[in-house]
Amino acid sequence: MRTHPIIDHPYYWFPAFVLILVLVITQATLSWGYAGAEWFPALMDGVVTIGWFAALAYLAWFVTDLISVPQTSIIVIVAGILLWIAGSFMFCNLMVKITGIHYISFVLTIPFRLLFGIPAWIAIVLWYRLLAVKNTEVQKEGFVAPQEQTEIPEQQEEIVDRITVKDGSRIHIIKVDEILYIQACGDYTTLITPAGEYIKDQTMKYFESHLPADNFVRIHRSTIVNVTQISRVELFGKETYQVTLKNGAKLRVSLTGYRLLKEHLGI
Repeated sequence: MRTHPIIDHPYYWFPAFVLILVLVITQATLSWGYAGAEWFPALMDGVVTIGWFAALAYLAWFVTDLISVPQTSIIVIVAGILLWIAGSFMFCNLMVKITGIHYISFVLTIPFRLLFGIPAWIAIVLWYRLLAVKNTEVQKEGFVAPQEQTEIPEQQEEIVDRITVKDGSRIHIIKVDEILYIQACGDYTTLITPAGEYIKDQTMKYFESHLPADNFVRIHRSTIVNVTQISRVELFGKETYQVTLKNGAKLRVSLTGYRLLKEHLGI
């Protein structure tokens, strides 16, 4: 079972927080403007029920990752919405009974809960499914072939010390030693740096042969890592390893990649 993408990629924390905040404000506003609730109980409802929504969304990753059949997405979507509505009803009922706060009938809130809850939940599950399918395709392709590795020294005719990335009218100049790791993304690659992520229309094979071999190692078919950024290498499962970077990111390591990594780190 893979690590949740929110934990595996620290850069996802901010957009996830913004999404939760937007959903809380949306629900509180609709409760106040559409159903006529008072602001304070409407805000309490929004914070707790969207928090419950976020918890269910977090757990949904492990279901979609563990069970890869297409029908799983439909089941997770339906079950998730039902659990969210049921939990929201329980909170509203407890808020009225325990605190004595006057609140609107829960039935009045169901239409707008479903109005924004269903699209948000579907988007999250489809994103999980996309990540799961992408990982499965990478695993089916296998590890780096030995003959490809032996060709690397012959291809290292030009070692680059900086990479340019065009972003609309702007051009970013990234120094090689600033790169934390490089991730395959279809026909493109994503360069992850402390300043952000940049998409480059170059292949993994290009970077494998043009980056300094002393500092960069291809630890997986889809990952090249800057070994100077590694803080820990550990066993992740049966004959499976992972590295933890200084910024907290965790990356999977193939058996072939682990052998190369041991050579570079001298372990």
